[in-house]
Amino acid sequence: MKNKLTRVMSVLLVLTLISTCAISGTFAKYTTGAEGEDAARVAQWGIVLTMDGDLFAEKYKTDDKTATVEYSVISNKEGEAVVAPGTTGDAFRATVKGTPEVATRYTLTIPAGFSDVVLPAGTYTDYTQLVKGDDGTYGYNNTFTLKKDYAPIKWDITVKKGDTTMSLTQAAAAYPALAAAMGGTADGFAATDAVTIVKQYGPQLEQLILKMVSGASNAQFEVDDKGNINLSLDFEANKEMDFEFALKWTWDFDDNGAGTNDKADTFLGNVAAGVVEEVPEGVKTNLAATFKATATQID
Repeated sequence: MKNKLTRVMSVLLVLTLISTCAISGTFAKYTTGAEGEDAARVAQWGIVLTMDGDLFAEKYKTDDKTATVEYSVISNKEGEAVVAPGTTGDAFRATVKGTPEVATRYTLTIPAGFSDVVLPAGTYTDYTQLVKGDDGTYGYNNTFTLKKDYAPIKWDITVKKGDTTMSLTQAAAAYPALAAAMGGTADGFAATDAVTIVKQYGPQLEQLILKMVSGASNAQFEVDDKGNINLSLDFEANKEMDFEFALKWTWDFDDNGAGTNDKADTFLGNVAAGVVEEVPEGVKTNLAATFKATATQID
């Protein structure tokens, strides 16, 4: 009896184990595991801007091309800046350095309200020489006529990267008809015409600027609704920005032999000195401007 009972118990145990395996298999499930990690840091910005410059000069060169002597031009009022024929200088030098890890827009702005030296078109007294009048007395009896506004100070934009420098006048030389239409000279362009020039020739100027600034894209040269002149350039992430933008001004001597500029320059100088009793409307003898530079992440 004990042997039979043992055999029966053994059979039941085997059946139980088989049943357990079957149940275990029935309730099995798919399972897949994975484990990972990631890390990040703040993207680098690191752009450094500088700006300096002067709207006046203390020295000028004679129009004698062989002379090496420079002459002084000094205000008789302490602390007052002056400009005069023959002077030249940097209105501003703006540098931008850095390799940001984000797309960046660099913008140069000349806010509305800048002032330029201008003698409007018209007829004026010639103060360059005394002449004998019909009554036998000497005086400034002659006149001269300007057919268009005279703005003696010309401006040129230069961009420097390393040892390479490119100017707007150099770039514009490839487009002589366009430069002539914009009133360009060997020294640059008149600030008085800046708003008109940017509005009318903005797209062409944008292409000239892109030729000057390697690595830049999406140049925008425009006048906004408030009259501000804005030049902006985009740079892709990790693009090195190491440029110097400079705005140079020049009040050149008259070298065309006609002497008209001499007469206009002398008239402006006499207006500044208070010699001209009745100053014609529109005559301006002050030069003033504000320049702003910004670098922002493109959003």
